[in-house]
Amino acid sequence: MLSVSQASEQLGVSPARVRALIMAQSLPARKCGRNWVLREEDVLARLTQRPRAGRPLIQPVEKHVDQEAPEKARELYRQCRDHFQHCPSSALIAAAESQEEASFYMAVADFFLQQRQADLIARGVF
Repeated sequence: MLSVSQASEQLGVSPARVRALIMAQSLPARKCGRNWVLREEDVLARLTQRPRAGRPLIQPVEKHVDQEAPEKARELYRQCRDHFQHCPSSALIAAAESQEEASFYMAVADFFLQQRQADLIARGVF
């Protein structure tokens, strides 16, 4: 059995780091009175793992991928294009529940206006 300070010497880290490893359950230990004791086998196993210096790498979290997302986005685009073929009416802007919603309407309408202008320029009309 090793004390925290003995384990820290073997691992080449501070006693505070050994206590942090114990609290994170990365290094098995038992409480003996007020002190922690570690099995020498566990300390040697930690040495053979050769943990890297610095913070541990963050493991990527698997995110749920909505397979229908591209089609849903296309449908949203089509609906916005159809709805905002002309500048949004002042009634639509006034009916917005928030400034963010009103800004969204203006930004989407502006996008489609720019697309129409680019099309006219490409055709040599404008």
